[in-house]
Amino acid sequence: MEDCIPSSNDLADPKIYTLIFHIITCLEMPIHAYGAYCILYKTPLQMASVKWIMLYCHVLNALLDLSISLSVPYIFHPTYSGLALGIINFPELQVYIVTSLFGLVTVSIWCIYENRYYILYGENENPFWCNARKPVMVINHMSTLLYFVPAFFELPNQDKAFVDLKKILPCNIQQFYDDRKVFILTLDSATPLYCVFFFNLFAVGQCLIFFITTLTKLIRQSRNKALAASQRTLKMRRKLVMAIVIQTLCPCILISIPMEYLITSTYLNHYDQSLNRLVMIFFALHGIFATLTMVFIHQPYREATFESVYWLFRWTRKARKADDSQKVSAVVVTM
Repeated sequence: MEDCIPSSNDLADPKIYTLIFHIITCLEMPIHAYGAYCILYKTPLQMASVKWIMLYCHVLNALLDLSISLSVPYIFHPTYSGLALGIINFPELQVYIVTSLFGLVTVSIWCIYENRYYILYGENENPFWCNARKPVMVINHMSTLLYFVPAFFELPNQDKAFVDLKKILPCNIQQFYDDRKVFILTLDSATPLYCVFFFNLFAVGQCLIFFITTLTKLIRQSRNKALAASQRTLKMRRKLVMAIVIQTLCPCILISIPMEYLITSTYLNHYDQSLNRLVMIFFALHGIFATLTMVFIHQPYREATFESVYWLFRWTRKARKADDSQKVSAVVVTM
């Protein structure tokens, strides 16, 4: 029987696996910083109403990325167990932080869609929502801190649960790896899966309501001949809404791929440690992909990026020419 934590010279080796997460951390920090710079300094007046909510969503994405990449989760799915190989060895807290940040990112996406609806229509046409929106925001944000708490109610005795874990996994597992102890959230319950499922149903459902309502109203307005004078404004609004949809949808598609595997393997009770590691790497890359999507999907950020690359390339060419001319001058003087 092979080891669940093998010592080899590939991705299965925890040291190489940890190194990959450290590399991801080094990559994501400047990318997230540049994304924040674009939002703060390159957002045009037409997007001013959504600027701070986009920054809020971006910061939460960055924090979620960092919480995963710094934790370096080494999971043994389909069981709810694993190791935290990162800089902090407190798996209970790390699981709670990651799940809470995941919820906050989802709610921040809801905030963006709600903002579009409220600014375009709700403020003038829906007095009920004007009064209800703040309490609903509080409820949504509170739910991100509470939705995964039921999973911790069933936290088992770790030593007894480990004995059962050894019988379940088709590989040889040790309770300790160096100074890290295997953490077991639960072995005989689907509560964690239900917590995530019902929270996403709750949050994503709200996002869809605001998106469909806003898009429907935009389409109706574009067909209204009485509003022909404002067709340019409507076109800009549709463009911004669709850009936001693409910005939020692309990372969701990326993260849905590993989520589908986790859900399927849970019900089929399928264990594949190689796929488990790839799933965690996918999750760690989610924020980078979200930031790059935001930068290239919104025209002001895209143009600012291309302009920066152009000037950097031009400055590099000038520096090389100056260096070459100095070398030629030095050769002439020597002769």
